[in-house]
Amino acid sequence: MTRAHLLLLPLLLAACTPTPTPDPLPTPQTDDVPTVARPGRPDQPACTLTPAWLAALGGPRHLMDVNVRPAPLRAQATPSLYDQLLDVREAINLNYWGTSKVDLQALHEQAESGARTAFGNLRAAALSAQTDAFMNTYVDGVRDGHTYFLDAAAYRAFQDTRTAAPTPTPRLGVRWAPVPAEDGAVLLDAFPGAPAAQAGLRRGDTLLSVNGQPLSRQPGASDDAHAARLTSLLGQASAAGQPVTVAYRRAQGGTETTLSTTVTPRVLSSAVLPSAQTVAPGTVLLRLPTFATSGVADQVHALISGAQQSGTTHLIVDVRGNGGGLLSEAIGVAGALVGERAGETIETLDGQDVTFAYRAGQVLAGVRCDPTSPVLTVKTPARWTGRLTVLVNEGSASASEIVAQLAAQGGATLIGEPTYGVGNTVTVIGGLSGERGLSVTIGRANDLRGQPLSPDVTPSPATPDDLRALAHGHDLPLEAALK
Repeated sequence: MTRAHLLLLPLLLAACTPTPTPDPLPTPQTDDVPTVARPGRPDQPACTLTPAWLAALGGPRHLMDVNVRPAPLRAQATPSLYDQLLDVREAINLNYWGTSKVDLQALHEQAESGARTAFGNLRAAALSAQTDAFMNTYVDGVRDGHTYFLDAAAYRAFQDTRTAAPTPTPRLGVRWAPVPAEDGAVLLDAFPGAPAAQAGLRRGDTLLSVNGQPLSRQPGASDDAHAARLTSLLGQASAAGQPVTVAYRRAQGGTETTLSTTVTPRVLSSAVLPSAQTVAPGTVLLRLPTFATSGVADQVHALISGAQQSGTTHLIVDVRGNGGGLLSEAIGVAGALVGERAGETIETLDGQDVTFAYRAGQVLAGVRCDPTSPVLTVKTPARWTGRLTVLVNEGSASASEIVAQLAAQGGATLIGEPTYGVGNTVTVIGGLSGERGLSVTIGRANDLRGQPLSPDVTPSPATPDDLRALAHGHDLPLEAALK
């Protein structure tokens, strides 16, 4: 799974424990980026202390609202590459607490030298697509899948999803992927209530053309090149908000049929909530595309309650392609599946570790030893007690991996592929100079027993989430879950 996929399925595991930024340094006369001292983690932090940063926020209930960068830097009118290098250096050195063994100071110095070679005087270097590419490579040098740079478009998309803002242009309301080595785009999701679903499209359908324009693979095109072309064609077709004629292939019962429908794109919410459908007698598939917005846990509890009332005996939770989201929402969802087993403790650089725990319909949080402050309250709590299966793939990351691990500890069966591999850390995403963003790993995650969580989830035996098979009528992990 690529970084771009994670950003499209916004990746945020929000448990915010930044260290206060020191007083601004005097502006130097050169473009040398100041050294930022990296503090050590205390050996025996006091359990009863409330750190100043948390007190300033108003307590743990506001943990989800903090950024890793102070507002004054983000508000600069004409930020330069110098500003961005300093932003990143401070954010990483003062907050990073992942598992990378990289020498961070050496990384910063190499990046500064490389930036000066590539762009000249750092204070005079305006931010651009070229500096974005440089910063992306620089931050990737931390070698931590939860620590990464976001360009302006990606950061804006993240913010829109977090706040459920309207999409900037009309959309079809689907998530898709190129069919490997074939023409077309196979639908991974047709979101309920969105235009495509209302027109009858569903997961597994393969889009073949839009407005008569074939979605064919160009000779010799890679999957990435093919995906870029499909993105352009589908984006152009939907941007005007006019009816779009879609030809698609549907495979069912061993028969493949080419069909056509008309979809009228419209502006949608950037956030997508969970949905449920009956896929076999007594079996409900609960689809969770993301944890990145408020309301996910509420929706899951309501859907589970409805499934129980209808006599469902087998619940399949599908977090394939779910790149993560808010920790409070993830723990709230896990609470519906495993009750008070749901929770984790986040070890942070300043030693003021934060515990999240699910108790009687509430997600509680507290510094170190005492999770007592509610950060999420479920409106109608439910508790699943029947057969439970969780579907995962390489696109399941962060909060998805945490929910899958907690579900497995409660007896769930895991089906699918090994996951992305960041389930043992948490991150905050904050603003940088120039309306860019930075995700920083700020904590290591343990379960409520004090045992470190695993970075990934590996079902055994693995069942490939084969997109070619899906495009021809076979959702292999779902079929395995239904056996």
